[in-house]
Amino acid sequence: MYETFLDDEDWGGSTGTLLRRPYAEQRVYRATRMGHLSALRREIKAAAIAARGARPVITDLYALGVEPVNSHLRAQVYAESQGFTVGHRFSDPDGAADPTQRPGWLEMCSHIAGGFAHGIVVVGASDISTDPDEVEITLRWAQTHCAFVDFVLAPFPVPAQTRQVSGL
Repeated sequence: MYETFLDDEDWGGSTGTLLRRPYAEQRVYRATRMGHLSALRREIKAAAIAARGARPVITDLYALGVEPVNSHLRAQVYAESQGFTVGHRFSDPDGAADPTQRPGWLEMCSHIAGGFAHGIVVVGASDISTDPDEVEITLRWAQTHCAFVDFVLAPFPVPAQTRQVSGL
């Protein structure tokens, strides 16, 4: 499906180096990454939709989990509320950390790469991966295929610091 040749030296914020940082620094990094990914997702989505012009935008639905029906339903309601036509539904009952090792994900990516759909709707980024770098790779892969990835539950940045409530 898609490949990356990045390692810890090329990708300074990769999981390997991130876990060696203090927890507070990890939180700031993750909040910054999630904000970046949210903006990137919106930018790629807007460009893919604009490229379609007046033609319908077809989105595939993907769910990770043993019972994908609820996730597919949530994704379908969201996709239709955005004015998208729902294409195929894909799922994997359990998932390897790397989405490229999941049969349902690979089948869906082939569908997108073949031009049969223009977007992917999932409930949340964790349906792709819990690794922000992998989510970015997926967003950029979709972009190279004139497609987008959209989340029903859009990722929002987590505050870098939280207030401590005293006296409780």
